[in-house]
Amino acid sequence: MIQFLRKNQRGFMIVVAFLTIIAFAFLYNTTQLDELANTRNPTIYGKALTPLVIDRQVKNYQLTMALGQYDLLQKLGGTSSDPDQALNDFVWNLLVLRHESETLGIAPTDSQIADSIKALPVFQTNGQFDPVKYSQFVSEQLAPRGFNERQLEEVMRDSLRLAKLSAIVEAPAAVGEAEAASVARIFQPVTANYVKFERDLTAKGIEVSEEEIAAFHKENQASLQSDETRDILVATFSLPSGEPLEGKARIDALQQLATSATSVVNALESGANSLEAVTKPIPSANIRPLTGLTRSGDIEFNDAFATATPEQLRALASAAYALKKTGAFSDIIQTDDSFQIVQLTTIHPARPLTLEEATPPIQSALRMRKAAQQFAASSGTAYNAIKSALAEGKSLQEAAAAQNLTASQLTSIVPAGESTSPEQRTISAPTLLLKDGELSPLEQAPWGAFAVQLVSRGPASGDENADTIRENILAGKKELFFIEWLRTSREAARITLPSAPQG
Repeated sequence: MIQFLRKNQRGFMIVVAFLTIIAFAFLYNTTQLDELANTRNPTIYGKALTPLVIDRQVKNYQLTMALGQYDLLQKLGGTSSDPDQALNDFVWNLLVLRHESETLGIAPTDSQIADSIKALPVFQTNGQFDPVKYSQFVSEQLAPRGFNERQLEEVMRDSLRLAKLSAIVEAPAAVGEAEAASVARIFQPVTANYVKFERDLTAKGIEVSEEEIAAFHKENQASLQSDETRDILVATFSLPSGEPLEGKARIDALQQLATSATSVVNALESGANSLEAVTKPIPSANIRPLTGLTRSGDIEFNDAFATATPEQLRALASAAYALKKTGAFSDIIQTDDSFQIVQLTTIHPARPLTLEEATPPIQSALRMRKAAQQFAASSGTAYNAIKSALAEGKSLQEAAAAQNLTASQLTSIVPAGESTSPEQRTISAPTLLLKDGELSPLEQAPWGAFAVQLVSRGPASGDENADTIRENILAGKKELFFIEWLRTSREAARITLPSAPQG
């Protein structure tokens, strides 16, 4: 049933994606349901999930977003930047939450659920529950999409379950005085002296012999491979050039493009094997070959795609590398003003690079390796000499000058301060473990390395008091406790999610 709907409503859903810009857009999105349901017999706790159950959980996710239950979404992984990953994580984690809540006897009462619904900002006016807003939400947002009040109540029941279970899981978290004091140092201003050891990133002057290159090629042939590339056909359905369309005219034109793209996909799904032949009768379709496409979206110069942006090429690469065999075609790829379909024509597998092909990257790698070895030796020698000079009573400035280096100073720098620069953060970080006058070990940095000597540490600013620091540490520990509980609970759930057949 889901595949039937997907096939016949693809064009409609693509246009809806352009039009739906209001806050409750999530309630009208069924694409994620298709993605989640595109599996055979997913199971949890040894029981198979039917498409009906999956449908219900996807609706629950969408409603949870619309109701602003962000703590529930965040703790169960529903806020990932990848929409598909967010949906999948949330659905499975929610099922785990419900199972574990039942095991622990956590069951919110009807009155608790009613109180939590009344407290939702979306149903309030001037801080009070507004029955009119509630009725409008049910009739205008839920009913048209097949939702009902029971699903709304279920979202709030899940939120209450999470709150009670989190309190149990996170109860062991605690913060000691020594721990709080140690963390508080990031808010204490420090004055310190430091020496930077600059690395020569160009590695100039370093020679690499032909014998070294040949030996490296022989030892690393298995890893010296060319990139796999793919040749594809790209059918693009785009708005006509010239005066930009606006309003209803633009919407109508996009609808026509979506309909044309959908008809092509339907023809390919029905047995047609040539994207070029299917699209030839469609005036709005433009067929272009693209050769030598890498997984990352890199291509050799191609006139037909000379103006394509890196984002557009990466989208085509993602579609092309998702296809498993030549002749296979992608679903519709949507951009702001066009639709595209990709058909895989040729796969050029990775192959071992010849010595001639591999020489430039090998030469560069060996030069960088030699430069790193030389820098490690020279900086280590200079650091040991500086450390010995300090032990003899010399200042860091004197010890650095003896090694043709310059000592600089940080004055009243707060390691975690908002105005502290990234470089100052890097240099001041080792001082958190130092006593006054102590020199840090040789630390690595983007420019090479450095060593820092703590001169003094001042009191923390009033903005960061002990209570605030303790609260932040405790919140972090609680989060880690919950993450670990969720991880082990998911393992116990024995979730299986077989992939759908390709082709």
